[in-house]
Amino acid sequence: MKLFITCISLVLAANLFGQVTQGRVVFERRTNLKKVFKNDKRVSEMLNDKNKYRNEKFELHFNESGSSFKYIEPETEDDMGWMKFLTQHHTVYQDLENDQITVVMDFMGSIANMQDSSTQRTWKITDRSREFDGYKGIRAIWEMNDSTNIYAWFCPDIVPVSGPEGLNGLPGLILGLATEDGSVIYMAKEVEIMEVPNELVDAPEIKEDIYSREELIQLLIKQMGRWRKPEEIRAGFMWY
Repeated sequence: MKLFITCISLVLAANLFGQVTQGRVVFERRTNLKKVFKNDKRVSEMLNDKNKYRNEKFELHFNESGSSFKYIEPETEDDMGWMKFLTQHHTVYQDLENDQITVVMDFMGSIANMQDSSTQRTWKITDRSREFDGYKGIRAIWEMNDSTNIYAWFCPDIVPVSGPEGLNGLPGLILGLATEDGSVIYMAKEVEIMEVPNELVDAPEIKEDIYSREELIQLLIKQMGRWRKPEEIRAGFMWY
């Protein structure tokens, strides 16, 4: 009888103090357009200290089987005009059980669908940390290429291996994400523990054409190559 009571106590303790497996996170993305378009003379000439920053919100729903990352439409339209198209508003679904990512990519209203295996990255975990809405995020570094590092802050207390834009590969949910030059920064502003049904994280059935990562890159290079360099197009897939 004593052993049975002890086991029950351990189960209750695990439920009370265990890791978070389901919930919703609201992220704010801050984009420095001057840095993003520093090599695009046409766009950079239209930017100044007053309009170079763009702040947008996204929500991430997650459970143990997957996650979905979506743009939150503002309640009132801002006065940025055409400049709202300078940032990406893709919807990202991550299938954790099958290690697969699906991205519904929105190019100024034109939709393209990408589905592929999740990219494997090598992270260096550091001893630095910061807090996000009461949760501790440990900093990790991914060397994207010879000249650029990506910084991420993950929370071991939130176990699904996911994050903004479907970025993954760390032992906990990513609550903060930033490029080395600070051109793009994602920060978790709200973390809510809630039950998340699979309907919220499963990718919808896609009836239109669906491409692998490289197939879609090559298609975009062919269609947009007259006004965008191949490396610029590839840069749009940096998270995926």
